[in-house]
Amino acid sequence: MRSIIHEPTGLDDPYLPLTGRERTPRDPLEKQTVTIAFVTIPSQTGQRAWVKVKTPVKEYTVRGQLQYSIGEKAFWQARIEPEEAGTEVVYEISAGRGPQSCISSAPYEYTVKRWTEKPSILGNENNFIIPINSDSNQTSHLRNARVLTDGNNFFDLEMVFDRMSEEHFYGLGEHFDSIRLKTSKERFVHVFDQYKVQQDRGYAPVPFIFSNKGRGILVDTGFMTSYLIEDETLTIRVHTKGQPLRNTVVQLWEENTPLEVISRIYSLSDPVIPPIWALGPWISANQWNSQSKVLQALEHSLKLDLPVTVLVIEAWSDEQSFYMFRGALNNPVAGDRALTLGDFDFHDPWPDPLSMVEELHRHGVRLVLWQIPALENADDPTPQHAIDLAYAKDKGYLVRSKEGPLYTIPEGRWFEESFVTDMMNEEAGKWWASKRRYLFEELGVDGLKTDGGEHIWGRSTMAGGISAAESRNLFPEAYFSAARSVVGENRVLFSRAGYSRSPSSTIFWVGDEDSTWEALRSNITAGLNVSISGNPCWGWDIAGFSGELPSPELYRRSVELAVFTPIFQIHSEDPGDPSPSSERTPWNMAEQFGDESIMEHYRRHASLRMAFSPYIYEEILLAVREDRPLTLPLFLIENMNNPETLAYLFGRNMVVIPSVDENPQERTVFLPKGGWVSIWTAERFESSANIAGKKTEVLLKEGATIPLSVPESGSLFGCSWSQQKNGILYVNTSFDGTAQILSEARRDNLKYVGIIQGTAEGIIEIDWRRTAGG
Repeated sequence: MRSIIHEPTGLDDPYLPLTGRERTPRDPLEKQTVTIAFVTIPSQTGQRAWVKVKTPVKEYTVRGQLQYSIGEKAFWQARIEPEEAGTEVVYEISAGRGPQSCISSAPYEYTVKRWTEKPSILGNENNFIIPINSDSNQTSHLRNARVLTDGNNFFDLEMVFDRMSEEHFYGLGEHFDSIRLKTSKERFVHVFDQYKVQQDRGYAPVPFIFSNKGRGILVDTGFMTSYLIEDETLTIRVHTKGQPLRNTVVQLWEENTPLEVISRIYSLSDPVIPPIWALGPWISANQWNSQSKVLQALEHSLKLDLPVTVLVIEAWSDEQSFYMFRGALNNPVAGDRALTLGDFDFHDPWPDPLSMVEELHRHGVRLVLWQIPALENADDPTPQHAIDLAYAKDKGYLVRSKEGPLYTIPEGRWFEESFVTDMMNEEAGKWWASKRRYLFEELGVDGLKTDGGEHIWGRSTMAGGISAAESRNLFPEAYFSAARSVVGENRVLFSRAGYSRSPSSTIFWVGDEDSTWEALRSNITAGLNVSISGNPCWGWDIAGFSGELPSPELYRRSVELAVFTPIFQIHSEDPGDPSPSSERTPWNMAEQFGDESIMEHYRRHASLRMAFSPYIYEEILLAVREDRPLTLPLFLIENMNNPETLAYLFGRNMVVIPSVDENPQERTVFLPKGGWVSIWTAERFESSANIAGKKTEVLLKEGATIPLSVPESGSLFGCSWSQQKNGILYVNTSFDGTAQILSEARRDNLKYVGIIQGTAEGIIEIDWRRTAGG
């Protein structure tokens, strides 16, 4: 017998049990039989296995029962008797042909727990529940509360609330399955890197739930929380995974409207405001793995007159340190020293990054570089990586296991066996940031695509001296904070993972998805769920980034919709040089489908995005100032709307009705008070609109003034590389009553004020009146 494999609590993940080698339940309760699952290697003829059990009052041995064998592995189970709460149980696994030829595991232990009714723990004094807008100390609608205890400490906290008649719940941050939370299914707020088909799993969940009745609950904690909506109750549980309950504040809000509750989470998330250039078109592709390919992409954009404001490079680094360009050589410096541009001798595939950045900037394109917080556990590290890794180990800057050894990302997870910088350790975060400072201060990079952040697995993993049971959800916030410290002002972070306060550092995209109609609906659903949970600035990979190329129709409709979402970006997955190319760039789509109209469609709508950039920017400023979503689902304004139509207000003066299904059904959308005018047809709507076509409908509020960047052609589809505010669209068909608007335009040095005079080429035609400004 060579080895025994038993991981009592596995990865401590609600979605990924380690079948065949965990303890069930992971945290036993009184009077529960405990199943010990384990693996022995090799599987042998005549093999036996047994578990020795010790409690304060007895010792006994349980025979293991062989379940099955696969190759060299034999899978076993043994059952430990139920015990009373507070009992400490120690067990040890042995296996072999008998006592003389066996091997034994290290001892494992657990303390049996029980639920206890403990309403006194829920008062202000204990900082667990703080009732808001209440003159009494009673928490509204709280039916029952209990805590898990071993007799010495409190662990899990469970609260059961009465559900009001016709009460529906929303929120919980990013999830992809629906806007309205479904009943009879326990949902977890647990940062998780689900690669595609995420459904109820989110990279950026938030422990905030609210209802159409104006009730909101925030569980402000790092621990995983779960939510179960049933016919008459809402049950919320804080899962401490064997760690004593701490740093947990539950806030209850009762407001007149759901919007007032949402403002509460916005005041906590404190969203960052991106620079206006981040609101133009972004382009990227994983196969842009060299300087020459990046410059070719820029050349295509210029030649084809396609506006671009941001270019993202993912495949740029050595992917050991993630802060040095691949191919670069350097004379190694001490691990505590910040790198400088002069430390490197650059070679192919990135022979001159400085000239590349300068060329991008010369054409108004900002550069964002991809990042993760891992450090490769390389067999053949570069000299600089070896020095920096040794320094990080010596200084305690890497995540460790509770037993002391360095932690590595588990097998089968993204970047498996890599080390992880301990971002929960402030000094480690500063060191990580210092290694990247040259990218900004000398090279002129404009931001980081801070990918990852979901790498902390298992309760025995310690980040910042805190078990991953508590630190896993908090880790992305610390990661983004460290990155923000080096990125600085007028630059961006663009991130996938997140939690309650992540928006204070970064803008988001909603993660990896295929190029399918189902994925398009899922992505917009996720974005709107993020928006009502405290994060105004989100985007997605237009038409998906993975699998086969999107159909031309899916691509066209995705581009149309992306114009009216906070971040407009295309991206594709395949690395290297796949053939045919998997790029979702408009020129590649046109080439692969032999259809130049795809590129013309993209050009027109990317130009439209540039025209509306001043409007989007001003609405972000207002949304952040007023603590409300930039993309506000319309059912929260007009409650007769079905949330799953995904219709939303984009800022104050646009209604967007997405077309996300391949064969959309006719749908009725109830509109906010006043008149609304279609941006495509100039048709006027009031009270409601029946939408039957395949195009995303966009309605402008009648009488509103929309700040624009007006191309010289005067057409909103006109090619424009500028985002400068130089005009105002007055959503009306007459200049009557525009004296004040014209006066304000002249005061602000604007060139144009326009009204709608009809339609042309698929969009409203505007009658521009030049002002004395500009």
